[in-house]
Amino acid sequence: MVSLAQVLIFSAEFGSFVAIAAISFSIVYRVVGMINFAHGEWLTMGAYIGVLTVQALGGNALLALPVVVLLSGVGGYGLARGFYRPLRRSGAGPIMLMLGSIAVGYILRAGFRIVFSSEPKTVVIPTDVYRFDVLGGFFVNTTQLFVIGMAVIVFTVVHLMFKRTNVGIAMRATGSDEDLAEVCGIDTSHIRRNTWLSMSGLAGLAGFLIGVSTNVYPLLGYQYLLLLIAAAILGGIGSAYGAIAGAYVIGLAVTFTTSYLPTAVSTLGTAVAFVLLILVLLVRPSGIADVEAAT
Repeated sequence: MVSLAQVLIFSAEFGSFVAIAAISFSIVYRVVGMINFAHGEWLTMGAYIGVLTVQALGGNALLALPVVVLLSGVGGYGLARGFYRPLRRSGAGPIMLMLGSIAVGYILRAGFRIVFSSEPKTVVIPTDVYRFDVLGGFFVNTTQLFVIGMAVIVFTVVHLMFKRTNVGIAMRATGSDEDLAEVCGIDTSHIRRNTWLSMSGLAGLAGFLIGVSTNVYPLLGYQYLLLLIAAAILGGIGSAYGAIAGAYVIGLAVTFTTSYLPTAVSTLGTAVAFVLLILVLLVRPSGIADVEAAT
């Protein structure tokens, strides 16, 4: 049987990249006011950029990181400007924008399949394994440490951005009341552009971190889409802190299910996460976090 310590390591790794993806989804929803069902494709985009960049840099994941974030951010922003912006200006409401994002998702998945084929790719980075004979024995490798460490850095940067920078404070104000923010002199169009750029980059980073932990394929982001949405809703959609909490709760639920329950049940690990989501929402419909009090 897998030790408890080992399951916690797996949970921390899984929860880390889901949390980063859920933060970006949740902040786009709050500031732009749109449920972006193509968000999973932003993850896939980052993963494929990671495959190509790490290969070009000889396996150096740290050097590849800024390239992944930058190109994913620019790609996501370009798509938002080229598709969602004209759609919004034509008078499309939230439902039409959501349906449009579903169409974008289908198109991008087909594009990934055409460009990269359905053959799984791998982000090849050097990996060392460290074993510890405590708490029932467990191992941790440099890939897991890299993923968890990057998540901690991202959480810190996001926190400081929303609490200490003018852009972050303006994003919070726009997300709370766009009309009032404009009256206060905030250029909300500029803030929405910054949101698409930064959150697309963050989603690309999440995809890259998934890519260093597993294979990269055209449906990668799509398969994580419902999990990251569940994490955002569980935490209280619109709250970055809630998205982090929701992601780690789901990470624990999925890894505990797959590690300890019988095989017939463990194959339904993702379904167990949604059962947990429903149970939490029955008790607290707004999710774990108070969205108005925490970004």
